[in-house]
Amino acid sequence: MKYHIVLFEQGKIRRHLREASAEYMKRLSRYCKVDVSAVKKEKDWMKRWMECSRRVLLVPGDRSMSSEAFSDRIASWEMSGQGSITFFIPGGLYQNGLHACRFDEEKDELMHLSSFTMDSGLTGVVLLEQIYRGYRILHHHPYHK
Repeated sequence: MKYHIVLFEQGKIRRHLREASAEYMKRLSRYCKVDVSAVKKEKDWMKRWMECSRRVLLVPGDRSMSSEAFSDRIASWEMSGQGSITFFIPGGLYQNGLHACRFDEEKDELMHLSSFTMDSGLTGVVLLEQIYRGYRILHHHPYHK
């Protein structure tokens, strides 16, 4: 399975967040492929959005899921035969009305990691951690070392 994470980040992603992302991507390499990219302009966001066939939009909300439920979601994505999933983390775009998304309820999924509003870099790290935790659960491996 291949996961793409697209962040809307107008500034530079802080070093400690880049380092944390790199660590989770290294850990995830035994289970799947992951790449993270940042876009700075709304038109680039829209272009990336339109290029993807399977999209998950991550926004703050009260209907977050447990790690076990997310692990089950990963398993269903893998069993569906889809080659890749693209997660979109809108950051400031969400707070400004998210004009650059054409959400299709048939093929797009809305997901909430937390009800907290976080910057896109931090949300990306939390998502990577949850993907890693999900794969650890799926493979019956202990999460904490």
